[in-house]
Amino acid sequence: MSGAPHALVIGGGYAGVAAALVLSDHGHKVTLLEARRHWGGRATSWPDPRMRDELDNGQHVWMGCYDRARALLSRLGTDGRVPFAPGLDLAYRELGGRAHRLHAPAVLGRAGLALAVARFGAIPLGERVSLARTLADSLPPAAAETVAAWLDRLDQGPAAQRVFWGPFTEAALNLPAREADASLLHAVVVRSFRGPVAAAAIGVPRAGLATLIAPVADLLAARGGRARLGAAVRVVAPGGRAGTFAVQLESGEDLLADRVVLAVPAAEAHALVTRDLPEAARRLEAPAALPTSPIVTATLWFERRVLDAPMVGLIPPPAGGGPGFHWVFDRGSLVPRAGEAWPVALVASAARELCALPTALILERARAALEAYGLTRLQPVASRVVKEPRATPAFDPAGAARRPDVESGHAGLAFAGDWTRTGLPATIEGAVVSGEAAARAVLGSAILPPTSL
Repeated sequence: MSGAPHALVIGGGYAGVAAALVLSDHGHKVTLLEARRHWGGRATSWPDPRMRDELDNGQHVWMGCYDRARALLSRLGTDGRVPFAPGLDLAYRELGGRAHRLHAPAVLGRAGLALAVARFGAIPLGERVSLARTLADSLPPAAAETVAAWLDRLDQGPAAQRVFWGPFTEAALNLPAREADASLLHAVVVRSFRGPVAAAAIGVPRAGLATLIAPVADLLAARGGRARLGAAVRVVAPGGRAGTFAVQLESGEDLLADRVVLAVPAAEAHALVTRDLPEAARRLEAPAALPTSPIVTATLWFERRVLDAPMVGLIPPPAGGGPGFHWVFDRGSLVPRAGEAWPVALVASAARELCALPTALILERARAALEAYGLTRLQPVASRVVKEPRATPAFDPAGAARRPDVESGHAGLAFAGDWTRTGLPATIEGAVVSGEAAARAVLGSAILPPTSL
């Protein structure tokens, strides 16, 4: 591929990896640059320095409707590390330990989803009927409507909102329902609950998020390309020859490219082009200024296994309050362990309050939550808190309207990331969709196949 056009993809998260593979498929020699020492971007993982177990920067789950993300893992040969249940199957706990299950066997098809909701005893029967109808068929949100306003208009009861819609919204959009953009949640509902039941199935990774996409380095190398970690970029500018780009790394190294995809957060992308690419900088001003929403993960190691399910939803109490954590993951049964201790991860989305607390208090709340929900009274042998203050863009209706398209206004340069206008929330699926769209944009065609498997 010595005479092939050269493409640079800046950012080694899921959007960047997706863009790099599409560009490579279409004859480009690709260099993929990641500033950090591990792949994944805002969905990454690393070994804990003390316990040596691989931790995600916020436990992620995949859904069966993640069509493009699942195709990407298939391409990388890691799809087997995200197994999916044949249908929807989620365990829940109330304060005090009462257990519930939301279970839709795949053999029953879409009727199984309605049956699962009908049997979900955490919600009163009348509200279950309304919830099932809304999941199956409901009026779309109005323009600029919040999730809470949309649900009120659909007569969703208080228990359904507290038990189902609230946690679902915070998991999907990382914002509370009173703030989150309803059109984005509606898109998730349509993709998850109005197709085959497998679309609503949950996949919990059996490997760290960085490990899932690490094979990109070998795939690019096999085609004459390169994937580089620890390669931070300082500036992107027009090249000396028309239609090319000059990219300078923080190390002082200069690279030339025929195509460039900026697959980094909007504020970082804006900083890279402000000096020399004014139209791209203008288009990035609004998304770069978007507020963000945090995620907090507390990992506690125990002497033995303490959960009886891979993941458990913690139902918030009717009076409000509660521990602030939404899901508990049996990390020890999901990812290979380096030691004897058994890790459990508690995740809080839209975690503004928790993120502001000191680590010791967060850990105390995590331990108290496990006890209050009847999961374990054991004391942990080790613990760790990971705060991601800027985990996702805050897509309230105003923020969602400020998302840009992937086109930069400069031929051969495009944006990629879950912050672009994908029609989806800021998820791994949205990141992959945007990466493939950005690659097609710099190739000059919107009708190229998404990838070549």
